[in-house]
Amino acid sequence: MFRFGMQRSLAGGLALLATGLLFAPTDVWSHATQLSSSRLEVRGNLVSGQLELNGRDVEVALGTALLAPNGEVAGDALRGLEAALATYLAAHARVASSGEPCDARMRGVQPKAEHLLVQMQWTCPRSGGKAPGQLNYVVTLFQEVDPAARHMVTASGEVKRMALLSVSANSVSLSDTRESLGETLWRYFVAGVEHIAIGYDHIAFLIAVIVWGRRLWPLVGVVTAFTVAHSITLTLAVLDVVQLPSRLVETLIGLSVVYVAAENFFVHDLRGRARVTFVFGLIHGFGFASVLRSYGLARDAVIPVLAAFNAGVEVGQVVIVVLALVGMRGMERLMVGRYPRFARTYPYAVSGVILLLGLYWTVERLL
Repeated sequence: MFRFGMQRSLAGGLALLATGLLFAPTDVWSHATQLSSSRLEVRGNLVSGQLELNGRDVEVALGTALLAPNGEVAGDALRGLEAALATYLAAHARVASSGEPCDARMRGVQPKAEHLLVQMQWTCPRSGGKAPGQLNYVVTLFQEVDPAARHMVTASGEVKRMALLSVSANSVSLSDTRESLGETLWRYFVAGVEHIAIGYDHIAFLIAVIVWGRRLWPLVGVVTAFTVAHSITLTLAVLDVVQLPSRLVETLIGLSVVYVAAENFFVHDLRGRARVTFVFGLIHGFGFASVLRSYGLARDAVIPVLAAFNAGVEVGQVVIVVLALVGMRGMERLMVGRYPRFARTYPYAVSGVILLLGLYWTVERLL
Protein backbone atom coordinates (compact mmCIF):
# COMPACT_ATOMS: atom_id res chain seq x y z
CA MET A 1 0.00 0.00 0.00
CA PHE A 2 2.79 2.43 0.89
CA ARG A 3 4.65 1.69 -2.35
CA PHE A 4 1.48 2.18 -4.39
CA GLY A 5 0.75 5.45 -2.60
CA MET A 6 4.30 6.63 -3.14
CA GLN A 7 4.05 5.83 -6.87
CA ARG A 8 0.78 7.75 -7.13
CA SER A 9 2.32 10.72 -5.32
CA LEU A 10 5.40 10.72 -7.52
CA ALA A 11 3.17 10.62 -10.58
CA GLY A 12 1.26 13.55 -9.16
CA GLY A 13 4.55 15.37 -8.64
CA LEU A 14 5.50 14.81 -12.27
CA ALA A 15 2.15 16.17 -13.40
CA LEU A 16 2.53 19.17 -11.12
CA LEU A 17 6.02 19.86 -12.49
CA ALA A 18 4.75 19.69 -16.07
CA THR A 19 1.96 22.14 -15.20
CA GLY A 20 4.46 24.44 -13.53
CA LEU A 21 6.70 24.40 -16.57
CA LEU A 22 3.78 25.36 -18.78
CA PHE A 23 2.51 28.21 -16.65
CA ALA A 24 5.62 29.46 -14.85
CA PRO A 25 6.66 33.04 -15.66
CA THR A 26 9.29 33.05 -18.38
CA ASP A 27 11.74 35.15 -16.37
CA VAL A 28 12.13 32.30 -13.85
CA TRP A 29 13.57 30.11 -16.61
CA SER A 30 15.49 32.90 -18.46
CA HIS A 31 19.26 33.29 -18.57
CA ALA A 32 20.75 33.90 -15.11
CA THR A 33 23.64 36.34 -15.38
CA GLN A 34 26.94 36.27 -13.54
CA LEU A 35 28.28 39.19 -11.51
CA SER A 36 30.01 41.80 -13.67
CA SER A 37 32.40 44.42 -12.34
CA SER A 38 34.11 47.76 -13.00
CA ARG A 39 37.40 48.99 -11.58
CA LEU A 40 37.45 52.75 -12.15
CA GLU A 41 40.03 55.49 -11.69
CA VAL A 42 38.83 59.10 -11.43
CA ARG A 43 41.22 61.89 -12.45
CA GLY A 44 39.59 65.29 -12.92
CA ASN A 45 37.17 65.09 -15.84
CA LEU A 46 38.54 61.71 -16.97
CA VAL A 47 37.21 58.38 -15.74
CA SER A 48 39.06 55.29 -16.93
CA GLY A 49 38.28 51.75 -16.03
CA GLN A 50 38.35 48.05 -16.71
CA LEU A 51 35.10 46.14 -16.98
CA GLU A 52 35.01 42.38 -16.52
CA LEU A 53 32.07 40.69 -18.20
CA ASN A 54 30.99 37.08 -18.44
CA GLY A 55 31.23 35.86 -22.04
CA ARG A 56 27.93 33.97 -21.93
CA ASP A 57 26.15 37.09 -20.67
CA VAL A 58 27.59 39.08 -23.58
CA GLU A 59 26.46 36.35 -26.01
CA VAL A 60 22.88 36.57 -24.78
CA ALA A 61 22.83 40.38 -24.65
CA LEU A 62 24.20 40.78 -28.18
CA GLY A 63 22.35 37.77 -29.60
CA THR A 64 25.42 36.20 -31.15
CA ALA A 65 27.98 33.41 -30.65
CA LEU A 66 31.12 34.31 -28.73
CA LEU A 67 32.27 31.22 -26.81
CA ALA A 68 34.40 28.39 -28.15
CA PRO A 69 33.37 24.75 -27.51
CA ASN A 70 35.57 24.70 -24.36
CA GLY A 71 33.49 27.52 -22.85
CA GLU A 72 36.16 30.20 -23.22
CA VAL A 73 35.83 33.40 -25.25
CA ALA A 74 36.91 32.86 -28.87
CA GLY A 75 39.33 35.56 -30.03
CA ASP A 76 38.18 35.46 -33.67
CA ALA A 77 34.52 35.88 -32.71
CA LEU A 78 35.42 38.71 -30.33
CA ARG A 79 37.16 40.73 -33.03
CA GLY A 80 33.99 40.69 -35.10
CA LEU A 81 31.88 41.96 -32.20
CA GLU A 82 33.95 44.94 -31.01
CA ALA A 83 31.72 47.57 -32.64
CA ALA A 84 28.51 46.01 -31.29
CA LEU A 85 30.07 45.63 -27.84
CA ALA A 86 31.20 49.28 -27.80
CA THR A 87 27.68 50.41 -28.69
CA TYR A 88 26.16 48.20 -25.98
CA LEU A 89 28.55 49.44 -23.30
CA ALA A 90 28.00 53.09 -24.25
CA ALA A 91 24.28 52.57 -23.61
CA HIS A 92 24.54 50.45 -20.45
CA ALA A 93 27.65 51.71 -18.61
CA ARG A 94 27.43 55.49 -18.53
CA VAL A 95 29.20 58.29 -16.69
CA ALA A 96 27.35 61.59 -16.38
CA SER A 97 28.58 64.99 -15.18
CA SER A 98 25.78 67.02 -13.55
CA GLY A 99 23.33 65.10 -15.70
CA GLU A 100 25.24 65.58 -18.96
CA PRO A 101 26.52 62.35 -20.54
CA CYS A 102 30.28 61.95 -20.73
CA ASP A 103 31.88 60.85 -23.99
CA ALA A 104 32.49 57.08 -23.81
CA ARG A 105 35.27 55.32 -25.69
CA MET A 106 36.20 51.64 -25.67
CA ARG A 107 40.00 51.55 -25.75
CA GLY A 108 40.45 47.80 -26.02
CA VAL A 109 39.05 44.38 -25.24
CA GLN A 110 40.68 41.03 -24.62
CA PRO A 111 39.52 37.55 -23.62
CA LYS A 112 40.24 36.10 -20.20
CA ALA A 113 39.10 32.46 -20.16
CA GLU A 114 35.28 32.67 -20.10
CA HIS A 115 35.33 36.44 -19.42
CA LEU A 116 36.03 39.67 -21.31
CA LEU A 117 38.26 42.46 -20.02
CA VAL A 118 37.18 45.76 -21.56
CA GLN A 119 39.17 49.00 -21.21
CA MET A 120 36.91 52.06 -21.15
CA GLN A 121 37.43 55.81 -20.84
CA TRP A 122 34.86 58.54 -20.27
CA THR A 123 35.68 62.21 -20.91
CA CYS A 124 33.31 64.49 -19.04
CA PRO A 125 32.41 68.14 -19.73
CA ARG A 126 33.85 70.62 -17.26
CA SER A 127 31.47 72.71 -15.17
CA GLY A 128 32.17 76.37 -16.00
CA GLY A 129 35.20 75.25 -17.99
CA LYS A 130 37.21 74.49 -14.86
CA ALA A 131 36.13 71.33 -13.07
CA PRO A 132 33.73 68.47 -13.77
CA GLY A 133 30.31 68.60 -12.17
CA GLN A 134 28.73 65.93 -10.01
CA LEU A 135 29.89 62.62 -11.50
CA ASN A 136 27.65 59.56 -11.45
CA TYR A 137 28.27 56.09 -12.84
CA VAL A 138 25.05 54.43 -14.06
CA VAL A 139 25.11 50.71 -14.93
CA THR A 140 22.26 48.73 -16.49
CA LEU A 141 24.39 45.92 -17.94
CA PHE A 142 22.40 42.76 -18.74
CA GLN A 143 19.33 43.94 -16.81
CA GLU A 144 17.23 43.48 -19.96
CA VAL A 145 18.34 39.83 -19.89
CA ASP A 146 18.08 39.17 -16.16
CA PRO A 147 16.35 41.55 -13.69
CA ALA A 148 18.60 40.08 -10.98
CA ALA A 149 21.80 41.18 -12.76
CA ARG A 150 24.32 42.83 -10.40
CA HIS A 151 27.45 44.87 -10.95
CA MET A 152 30.33 45.53 -8.55
CA VAL A 153 32.04 48.94 -8.74
CA THR A 154 35.40 49.77 -7.16
CA ALA A 155 36.64 53.34 -7.68
CA SER A 156 40.08 54.76 -6.89
CA GLY A 157 42.12 57.87 -7.71
CA GLU A 158 40.55 61.11 -6.54
CA VAL A 159 37.55 59.17 -5.22
CA LYS A 160 37.48 56.00 -3.12
CA ARG A 161 34.27 54.11 -3.54
CA MET A 162 32.84 50.60 -3.46
CA ALA A 163 29.28 49.79 -4.45
CA LEU A 164 27.09 46.90 -5.52
CA LEU A 165 24.61 47.97 -8.21
CA SER A 166 21.35 46.31 -9.20
CA VAL A 167 18.03 47.14 -10.84
CA SER A 168 16.84 48.85 -7.66
CA ALA A 169 20.08 50.83 -7.18
CA ASN A 170 21.84 51.24 -10.52
CA SER A 171 24.08 54.27 -9.93
CA VAL A 172 26.91 55.40 -7.67
CA SER A 173 28.43 58.84 -7.15
CA LEU A 174 32.02 59.32 -8.33
CA SER A 175 32.39 62.74 -6.75
CA ASP A 176 34.06 63.51 -3.45
CA THR A 177 31.00 62.77 -1.32
CA ARG A 178 31.85 59.46 0.28
CA GLU A 179 29.46 56.63 0.86
CA SER A 180 29.12 56.04 4.58
CA LEU A 181 29.83 52.68 6.19
CA GLY A 182 26.14 52.38 6.95
CA GLU A 183 25.23 52.86 3.29
CA THR A 184 27.79 50.24 2.24
CA LEU A 185 26.52 47.75 4.81
CA TRP A 186 22.94 48.33 3.73
CA ARG A 187 23.87 47.56 0.11
CA TYR A 188 25.39 44.24 1.16
CA PHE A 189 22.48 43.42 3.45
CA VAL A 190 20.10 43.92 0.51
CA ALA A 191 22.45 41.86 -1.68
CA GLY A 192 22.19 38.98 0.81
CA VAL A 193 18.39 39.14 0.77
CA GLU A 194 18.36 39.32 -3.03
CA HIS A 195 20.74 36.37 -3.34
CA ILE A 196 18.61 34.02 -1.26
CA ALA A 197 15.44 35.31 -2.99
CA ILE A 198 16.75 34.41 -6.47
CA GLY A 199 18.68 31.32 -5.35
CA TYR A 200 16.10 28.80 -6.51
CA ASP A 201 18.26 25.85 -5.49
CA HIS A 202 18.60 27.20 -1.92
CA ILE A 203 14.84 27.84 -1.76
CA ALA A 204 14.07 24.34 -3.04
CA PHE A 205 16.41 22.85 -0.42
CA LEU A 206 14.70 24.76 2.41
CA ILE A 207 11.21 23.77 1.29
CA ALA A 208 12.23 20.13 0.94
CA VAL A 209 13.66 20.21 4.46
CA ILE A 210 10.52 21.62 6.10
CA VAL A 211 7.72 20.09 4.01
CA TRP A 212 7.04 17.34 6.59
CA GLY A 213 7.31 19.74 9.54
CA ARG A 214 4.35 19.56 11.91
CA ARG A 215 5.91 20.74 15.19
CA LEU A 216 7.82 23.94 15.89
CA TRP A 217 10.98 22.78 17.67
CA PRO A 218 12.11 20.17 15.14
CA LEU A 219 11.71 22.86 12.46
CA VAL A 220 13.72 25.31 14.53
CA GLY A 221 16.41 22.65 14.94
CA VAL A 222 16.86 21.90 11.24
CA VAL A 223 16.77 25.56 10.17
CA THR A 224 19.23 26.53 12.92
CA ALA A 225 21.60 23.73 11.88
CA PHE A 226 21.51 24.97 8.29
CA THR A 227 22.11 28.58 9.41
CA VAL A 228 25.05 27.76 11.68
CA ALA A 229 26.69 25.53 9.08
CA HIS A 230 26.52 27.90 6.12
CA SER A 231 27.61 30.82 8.31
CA ILE A 232 30.78 28.87 9.19
CA THR A 233 31.80 28.08 5.61
CA LEU A 234 30.72 31.50 4.33
CA THR A 235 33.12 33.10 6.80
CA LEU A 236 35.99 30.67 6.19
CA ALA A 237 35.72 30.98 2.41
CA VAL A 238 35.50 34.79 2.37
CA LEU A 239 38.55 35.00 4.63
CA ASP A 240 40.43 32.60 2.29
CA VAL A 241 40.86 29.97 4.99
CA VAL A 242 39.15 27.21 2.97
CA GLN A 243 38.39 27.16 -0.75
CA LEU A 244 36.57 24.69 -3.01
CA PRO A 245 36.13 24.82 -6.80
CA SER A 246 32.94 26.67 -7.72
CA ARG A 247 31.77 23.96 -10.13
CA LEU A 248 32.13 21.29 -7.44
CA VAL A 249 30.21 23.39 -4.92
CA GLU A 250 27.33 24.13 -7.31
CA THR A 251 27.07 20.45 -8.29
CA LEU A 252 27.03 19.37 -4.63
CA ILE A 253 24.29 21.93 -3.91
CA GLY A 254 22.21 20.31 -6.66
CA LEU A 255 22.86 16.88 -5.14
CA SER A 256 21.85 18.15 -1.69
CA VAL A 257 18.46 19.13 -3.13
CA VAL A 258 18.12 15.67 -4.69
CA TYR A 259 19.02 13.95 -1.41
CA VAL A 260 16.60 15.75 0.92
CA ALA A 261 13.77 15.51 -1.63
CA ALA A 262 14.33 11.75 -2.07
CA GLU A 263 14.64 11.24 1.69
CA ASN A 264 11.16 12.76 2.13
CA PHE A 265 9.66 9.63 0.57
CA PHE A 266 11.04 7.49 3.39
CA VAL A 267 11.65 9.79 6.40
CA HIS A 268 8.94 12.00 7.86
CA ASP A 269 10.39 12.68 11.30
CA LEU A 270 12.52 15.84 11.35
CA ARG A 271 14.20 15.10 14.69
CA GLY A 272 17.18 13.37 13.08
CA ARG A 273 17.43 15.67 10.07
CA ALA A 274 19.42 18.45 11.77
CA ARG A 275 22.67 16.49 11.28
CA VAL A 276 22.04 16.07 7.56
CA THR A 277 20.99 19.70 7.23
CA PHE A 278 24.17 20.82 8.99
CA VAL A 279 26.39 18.89 6.57
CA PHE A 280 24.60 20.28 3.53
CA GLY A 281 24.58 23.73 5.09
CA LEU A 282 28.38 23.66 5.00
CA ILE A 283 28.20 23.14 1.22
CA HIS A 284 25.60 25.88 0.68
CA GLY A 285 27.84 28.26 2.63
CA PHE A 286 30.54 27.91 -0.01
CA GLY A 287 27.90 28.81 -2.60
CA PHE A 288 27.00 31.99 -0.70
CA ALA A 289 30.71 32.80 -0.32
CA SER A 290 31.41 32.49 -4.06
CA VAL A 291 28.97 35.36 -4.62
CA LEU A 292 30.31 37.55 -1.84
CA ARG A 293 33.99 36.97 -2.63
CA SER A 294 33.49 37.95 -6.27
CA TYR A 295 32.45 41.45 -5.18
CA GLY A 296 36.05 42.53 -4.63
CA LEU A 297 35.72 43.43 -0.95
CA ALA A 298 37.97 46.11 0.49
CA ARG A 299 40.32 44.68 3.09
CA ASP A 300 39.32 47.24 5.72
CA ALA A 301 35.63 46.35 5.38
CA VAL A 302 35.62 42.56 5.07
CA ILE A 303 34.22 41.71 8.51
CA PRO A 304 31.40 44.33 8.58
CA VAL A 305 30.39 43.56 5.00
CA LEU A 306 30.52 39.81 5.68
CA ALA A 307 28.23 40.30 8.67
CA ALA A 308 25.82 42.48 6.67
CA PHE A 309 25.63 40.03 3.76
CA ASN A 310 25.14 37.06 6.10
CA ALA A 311 22.41 38.93 7.98
CA GLY A 312 20.66 39.59 4.66
CA VAL A 313 20.84 35.90 3.77
CA GLU A 314 19.38 34.95 7.16
CA VAL A 315 16.52 37.45 6.93
CA GLY A 316 15.68 36.24 3.43
CA GLN A 317 15.84 32.63 4.61
CA VAL A 318 13.51 33.25 7.56
CA VAL A 319 11.00 35.02 5.30
CA ILE A 320 11.04 32.10 2.85
CA VAL A 321 10.54 29.51 5.60
CA VAL A 322 7.68 31.47 7.20
CA LEU A 323 5.93 32.05 3.88
CA ALA A 324 6.33 28.39 2.91
CA LEU A 325 4.92 27.19 6.24
CA VAL A 326 2.00 29.61 6.12
CA GLY A 327 1.25 28.59 2.53
CA MET A 328 1.40 24.87 3.26
CA ARG A 329 -0.73 25.11 6.40
CA GLY A 330 -3.25 27.30 4.62
CA MET A 331 -3.43 24.83 1.74
CA GLU A 332 -3.98 21.98 4.21
CA ARG A 333 -6.90 23.76 5.90
CA LEU A 334 -8.45 24.59 2.55
CA MET A 335 -8.17 21.09 1.09
CA VAL A 336 -8.43 18.68 3.99
CA GLY A 337 -12.22 19.04 4.28
CA ARG A 338 -12.73 17.81 0.73
CA TYR A 339 -9.75 15.48 0.58
CA PRO A 340 -9.01 14.03 4.04
CA ARG A 341 -5.77 12.39 2.87
CA PHE A 342 -4.41 15.59 1.33
CA ALA A 343 -2.23 16.54 4.33
CA ARG A 344 -0.56 13.10 4.23
CA THR A 345 0.04 13.01 0.47
CA TYR A 346 0.87 16.51 -0.82
CA PRO A 347 4.43 16.48 0.68
CA TYR A 348 5.17 13.59 -1.70
CA ALA A 349 4.09 15.71 -4.69
CA VAL A 350 6.14 18.69 -3.51
CA SER A 351 9.16 16.46 -2.92
CA GLY A 352 8.75 14.89 -6.37
CA VAL A 353 8.86 18.29 -8.05
CA ILE A 354 11.91 19.34 -6.03
CA LEU A 355 13.63 16.01 -6.74
CA LEU A 356 13.28 16.54 -10.48
CA LEU A 357 14.52 20.12 -10.22
CA GLY A 358 17.52 18.95 -8.19
CA LEU A 359 18.36 16.34 -10.80
CA TYR A 360 18.11 18.95 -13.54
CA TRP A 361 20.45 21.37 -11.70
CA THR A 362 22.94 18.59 -10.96
CA VAL A 363 23.13 17.39 -14.56
CA GLU A 364 23.30 20.94 -15.89
CA ARG A 365 26.22 21.81 -13.61
CA LEU A 366 28.07 18.60 -14.35
CA LEU A 367 27.85 19.30 -18.08
